[in-house]
Amino acid sequence: MEIRGINYKAFESFLKEKGREVKSPEDFADALKEFIQWVNDQQEKAKNVREAVLSGEDVPLHRMVIEFEKASVALNLMIEVRNRLLEGYQELLRMQV
Repeated sequence: MEIRGINYKAFESFLKEKGREVKSPEDFADALKEFIQWVNDQQEKAKNVREAVLSGEDVPLHRMVIEFEKASVALNLMIEVRNRLLEGYQELLRMQV
């Protein structure tokens, strides 16, 4: 199994989009926290739209579908990031010293 490096440029572009710039790779934990907060925000937006629809507010169907899909994609992305981190950790544990 090949271990590939973390694409730090992807995290930088994500954080620039959010108006925050990471100065160095040592801020990986901060970038990860920011990413988790972003996923949580997407889930909250979808929850708010769902509650608005259930309470009878006039919410366009396309807005509801878009918010649900954004929340779903964000959650799936976070799951994949977690899986990759776990695979890397397990690979490190299998290495002989």
